[in-house]
Amino acid sequence: MDFFKALGGGSLLKDKFISGFLFNPRARANYKRAKAMGIEQNFRGEGEIKGGLFIVGKGRTGVAYQFIERNFGDWAPLSEIIEICTRLKNQQGDSEDSIASRDYE
Repeated sequence: MDFFKALGGGSLLKDKFISGFLFNPRARANYKRAKAMGIEQNFRGEGEIKGGLFIVGKGRTGVAYQFIERNFGDWAPLSEIIEICTRLKNQQGDSEDSIASRDYE
């Protein structure tokens, strides 16, 4: 639950089934998109808490990217995720190269 609270700035991001899904055209569209893609879901669990994504860098880098689910079924844009992960990988490679070059000096 701490992860979900962190996404919500200290409190859970919750929405009721009726207002957050049935009366929310965006959430229903997200559901239809997932179903069309063959993504299976189950109806176990709490069901009212919204989630998201943190990408955390190595060491003391901290949170490099944060995505918060505003409507049920929102997904972080894949292009942004790939960009951030590529940048982190390149930064890690650069720091390893500089450490290796210092070792040989």
